[in-house]
Amino acid sequence: MRRTVVAAIAVDIVIAAVAVLVGQPAFAPGLALGLVLAIANHRVFQSSAMRFTSAEGAVRRKPFAGSVALRLGGCTVVAIGLLIVNRPLGWGVVVGLALFQLTMLLSAIVSLLRYQRRQVQETAGDDA
Repeated sequence: MRRTVVAAIAVDIVIAAVAVLVGQPAFAPGLALGLVLAIANHRVFQSSAMRFTSAEGAVRRKPFAGSVALRLGGCTVVAIGLLIVNRPLGWGVVVGLALFQLTMLLSAIVSLLRYQRRQVQETAGDDA
């Protein structure tokens, strides 16, 4: 998670600088707000997943689904509300949210590929 947050912040800073340079300074705080919303959403998701999962690994779906809908609905309301009030700021929030998700996905893919490579190497070592 730490790698995802650090990478998202780094990309956020670069995009914010470009936005300011091209004359869209309101986009930059939107990016920051979107990133904060995404990180908060992910943290609450993790705690909800633990809270609504039994020791056997069964998920209590109804409260978990309600928690997901509430969090995502809140992020959506903020993004759409800011799009209506201040379009560049709102687009910054949308891009910040998407940027975090993309960064998290790429981080997960890299971790998965490393794990698979390690498994292949261990298997090849066992065959020798």
